Amino acid sequence: MYVLLGYLFAIITAGCWTQNSIIYAHVGRQVGSSTVTHIRLWLAFPATIIIHLVYTGTLLPLAFSPVSYFFISASGVFGFFIADLFIFKAFQHIGARKTMVIMTLSPIFSAVISWIVFNEVLSIMQITGILVTIGGVIAVILVESRKISEHTPIIWIIFVLIGAVTQAIGMVLAKAGLTEGIDPVSANVVRIGAGLAGLALFTLVRGEFIRDFVKMKDTRSLYLLTAAALVGPVFGMLLALYAFSWAPVGIVTTLMQLTPIMLLPIDRFYFKKKISGSAVFGTIIAVAGTGLLFIAN
Repeated sequence: MYVLLGYLFAIITAGCWTQNSIIYAHVGRQVGSSTVTHIRLWLAFPATIIIHLVYTGTLLPLAFSPVSYFFISASGVFGFFIADLFIFKAFQHIGARKTMVIMTLSPIFSAVISWIVFNEVLSIMQITGILVTIGGVIAVILVESRKISEHTPIIWIIFVLIGAVTQAIGMVLAKAGLTEGIDPVSANVVRIGAGLAGLALFTLVRGEFIRDFVKMKDTRSLYLLTAAALVGPVFGMLLALYAFSWAPVGIVTTLMQLTPIMLLPIDRFYFKKKISGSAVFGTIIAVAGTGLLFIAN
């Protein structure tokens, strides 16, 4: 029962990422991607503390072992700091849908990292899933890159790939930190706190800490970013952590990559964008490839 609930939570998380990707892409164009990455965690962190207080009766989690603190904190640094800096920059330049299509590679990287770290051997079906997914991603890149100047696609594709790899590392670290029975509500506080600490230090070094807050004087951007912070890092990540604690990490990350499919009708009917048949086909193939990883488990 809990495994199936974990799968359901992963799918709902994909819906949260869909909302987040659209808002982050829009607000990032207004105030800058690094500002969005930074400020949204200042909005999310107090919310996670309030949830933790209501759920556990304490403001902050204090009962973790040093090992769990290390893994979950490292997961936050990789997931909310390093990965999102690259992913949000890509949102700003190539849009939400194309970025999230390339991000379907994240479960593959998770499977490979798990194989290296935990000695999890890939089956023939998993390898097939990897090849199919890569084929779908390449198809989308070839079609979509025609709409971007020839000097920009490669750099932003590289940014997304770095984001996918570091996000995968963060997910594996989160799974490792949850193995001692740590409650996901507590883990989310530590994870977001660690990511926020990394971003705060990063902006201080760059001399952008105060400027990021000044940029958010636009109330509409602040409202949208608050909504995204509550839906994504708070609600979505909490569901994802529960999913990781109940189900295999490869399956969870696979189901979380349904975002490109969810973005297609939004792009078509809300943003009135023309979606090529090749892009639809490539997206479906990419997600179908990650689906093979689901079946393989």
